[in-house]
Amino acid sequence: MFSRLKFMSLASDRTTVLRAQRSRTNCKSVSKFDGMLSDANPKKANIASSSQIQVPHLIKKQVYKFNEGKLYHGFQCERVERIPDFDLTSYTLRHEGTGTELWHIDRNDANNVFSINFRTTPFDSTGLPHILEHLALCGSKNYPVRDPFFKMLNRSVATLMNAMTGPDYTLYHLSTMNEVDFRNLQRIYLDAVFNPNLAYLDFLQEGWRLEHKDLHNRESELVIKGVVYNEMKGAVSDNSKVFNRNLRNNILPDHTYGHMYGGNPLEIPKLTHTDLIEFHRKYYHPSNARIYSYGSFDLTKTLALVDKEYLSLHTRIDNSYSRIPLQQRWSQPRHVHISSRLDNMGAAFDRQNQIAIALLMCEITNIQETFELNVLSEILIRGPNSAFYKSLIEPNFSGGYNQSTGYSSGTKDTVFVVGLQDLLVKDFKKLNDFFNLTMYKAMKEGFESQHVESILHNTELSLQHQSPHFGNALLFNSTALWNHDGDVVSNLRVLDMIARLRTCLKLNKNYFQEKMNKYFENNLHKLTLTMSPDELYDENFKQAELDMLKHKTNELDNEKLEEIYQNGLKLDASQKATPNTNLLPCLSLSDVKEPPIWPKLRIQTIQEVQTQICEVPTNEITYLKCLFNITGLSEDEIKLVPLFCNIINDMGTIKHDFREFDKLVLSKTAGINFKLNFVENVEDAKSYQLSLMMTTHALDKNVPDMLLLCRDLLQNFTLEDTVRLKMLIENYISNISIGIASSGHLYAMLGAAALVSSASKLKSLLSGIDHIDFMKNFVQKNNTADIRDQLKSIGKKVFNKSNMRVAINSSDSYLPKAVDHLNNFLDKMPTLEKLNESSDITLLHPSCQQYLMNIPVSYCAKAFFAVPYLHKDHPSLCVLSKLLSSKYLLPVVREQNGAYGAGAKISSDGIFSFYSYRDPHSTKTLVAFEKTYEWLQSENKKIDQQALFEAKLGVLQQLDSPIAPGNIGMDYFLYDISQEMLTKYRSRMLSITIDELHDVIERYFKENSKNYGKCILGPPIECLELETSEKWRIIA
Repeated sequence: MFSRLKFMSLASDRTTVLRAQRSRTNCKSVSKFDGMLSDANPKKANIASSSQIQVPHLIKKQVYKFNEGKLYHGFQCERVERIPDFDLTSYTLRHEGTGTELWHIDRNDANNVFSINFRTTPFDSTGLPHILEHLALCGSKNYPVRDPFFKMLNRSVATLMNAMTGPDYTLYHLSTMNEVDFRNLQRIYLDAVFNPNLAYLDFLQEGWRLEHKDLHNRESELVIKGVVYNEMKGAVSDNSKVFNRNLRNNILPDHTYGHMYGGNPLEIPKLTHTDLIEFHRKYYHPSNARIYSYGSFDLTKTLALVDKEYLSLHTRIDNSYSRIPLQQRWSQPRHVHISSRLDNMGAAFDRQNQIAIALLMCEITNIQETFELNVLSEILIRGPNSAFYKSLIEPNFSGGYNQSTGYSSGTKDTVFVVGLQDLLVKDFKKLNDFFNLTMYKAMKEGFESQHVESILHNTELSLQHQSPHFGNALLFNSTALWNHDGDVVSNLRVLDMIARLRTCLKLNKNYFQEKMNKYFENNLHKLTLTMSPDELYDENFKQAELDMLKHKTNELDNEKLEEIYQNGLKLDASQKATPNTNLLPCLSLSDVKEPPIWPKLRIQTIQEVQTQICEVPTNEITYLKCLFNITGLSEDEIKLVPLFCNIINDMGTIKHDFREFDKLVLSKTAGINFKLNFVENVEDAKSYQLSLMMTTHALDKNVPDMLLLCRDLLQNFTLEDTVRLKMLIENYISNISIGIASSGHLYAMLGAAALVSSASKLKSLLSGIDHIDFMKNFVQKNNTADIRDQLKSIGKKVFNKSNMRVAINSSDSYLPKAVDHLNNFLDKMPTLEKLNESSDITLLHPSCQQYLMNIPVSYCAKAFFAVPYLHKDHPSLCVLSKLLSSKYLLPVVREQNGAYGAGAKISSDGIFSFYSYRDPHSTKTLVAFEKTYEWLQSENKKIDQQALFEAKLGVLQQLDSPIAPGNIGMDYFLYDISQEMLTKYRSRMLSITIDELHDVIERYFKENSKNYGKCILGPPIECLELETSEKWRIIA
């Protein structure tokens, strides 16, 4: 799926915790319920024992805000249901005039959500719905502003503003905790989808255009530009995404799914502006729309607005033209082979192959069947007790499951996929053979009841785990079902579905085997997809692009050439014109003056361990975090900590082998996970701390078992099974080597920062591209037994209470018991030598580096050291980063130069970064970074009170973002930033004046920093040193 703000995903991160792993695909959960409906509040049935006396009582009738059969502002209420699983009430309303369905979820949640969805079914690969999604947000009837979407990013405190295109839908969604903001954004979005301008110049900018390389020279060569065009050039360079897209295209070939909905770069230039206008007229009609509303804000205001301003102006039409038929079932299996680019950062050439077997399952609207097949897929692939893990992963002939593996319910027909990555071509046959053997064995022997129960327990636990973005998660995970007229309300009754499944399993011990027989053994709609690298892939793509460009230019007469020239000048003038943002709504200071109120934290010492205690409503779940200081480890040991975090919970303990331990953990907890935490001193940035953090949570009733399992793992972990260890290590390397291009801007920023300070250099060694290179070389030079011994040494030194701090979040009713259990847990932990608690930071001399990647676009970054989080200038620089992103970098790097995204940010460690995403002109972007001060001086008039306030709102989006109950207090626990410090920072940020902003501009941007780094990820660049006037280190 293509999201308009994907490149800005880092902007919402409130912490800089370094993940110890990028993915855990070898024993991952692919359940659509894990994290999807994660803000639940199930009501427990009060079942009295037979010995209790039953006292008669009155049943109070449920009072609803809207009643079935009644009309509210043109909407008739058709269905009202209370869903106790998530403590919400569902209201389904339908507009009388247009038939538009509006689904409202009434729930006591401050983070309110609004969305308009359309069923969009493309019949070619020009990217029509994707480009329309971009254009719809480029100005409308009531808001005739160039790109109001990006302009509103800093006129709002939205917790999420985005739009995305899926295989058969487009949705425009927002969430915010501020009602004034909610109403403002509602109006922007509604006008964008129902009354967009769809201007031709915007089509040229966002979609594709022919333009002279030198805009002012008619004789210069023509090139193809466009935001989506460049975005998709980047998308097709990610092999995992290419594989997944081809899987969908080939398993569902007969209708809209047979096309590339985001757009094939070689097909995008076939799209015309007229095609786009017509598609909007047909598919964005209110009768083809679905509207979603969630939260606690007054629905009647939404109904009145939607009816009066938009829907009442339309009449109902038959929307059957957008419905998607079921895929016609095949009479025999198919095999398809595709080529991919050679990934120079991936595995060896002969192992850069992927294979998957996909089976068409049931229709998505069959809710119970879909749920049960999802559970069955978990049983088959999740963790070391699953059948396919035993037969496909443990023999260690591949790099583990590929990213397509799992049960997919995002299309009308659901699909089960099991696939492998990084294997030899000769081993393709092994997958087919092992797949069949595994299938027959599972049908004959069935599934171990404890393994099945652990999967169901994990699903139930995920329902009670609270997330601050439940409304958004509910929308995203209901969209596909809703898009095909499925019963989204019944789909929320997960506990009922689990109960029905348990009943079926109890009545029929062969229940899952019978499903295997139907959907696996006797299913002829089976696709085997294989993919192998082609060393000429990039050259062939470039040649095809040149041929397409030549074909386009050969068709041009003098009149068309003149039109292209003039359009280039018009677009350039339009991009540089002063935007009329005064037409857009904006919050005022009074709307955002008050900071969020968070629960108080309590610090006490338990068994000589500093413990942070947070009393907060957790919905009968207790959250535990244990932080182990590892700063005193040797440099060689520290570089192995990410690997250690990845494998330590997958090897079992002395008491329980890895299979038994996995079952116990999943049956009592949400899992026990480890990750690396890297924190610079937020006061002076002269030192840093490294720690290893263990996290877990469980139902209150299971907390004693959770702590016993944690203690068993910490004190009795074992790494003696070197065969399994070798498999886990190789799969880890495979996983961290995949999908780099999708997060290229993050790797580029890490690479640039690594040239600024010794701490950032170590960060890159632990989580950047440098870590990938280190791990590959390390494994080549060391045998598994030696690696085992080094990893064992880490655990023995680290896992003791001398180096330990703890945080526990629990509800007021259970917290005293939780603390008692924690006391017993800590009492049994050993006391060993205390490690050093900090290391000094050294600033480095300026330098530049490029990581060569054979992809068609680049990712650029520049970083320099400014000031740490608690310095008085940090809030000003944070505000300035927002202003630069919206007023300078997005217009220049994105709109004028064609990158998909660009921005600036300052981290708590004091590193100020510029970045670009899917960038076709990296040297131009580096020049733009260098001209920041020049722009700030020449465009001084743009830094007015309104621009300053908008930038402050951008900062507030991060500072005031909602936090899950289990994570409240983490700023203090991890970074030693108290709630009082956060409030002071917020107040200081809001009080910044224009003069203060100019002061930091002069002090931090007038002269190049003495400590800066530049980094590019991408293809070779001719004359790079000549064009940048700097020496570059090229890393192949």
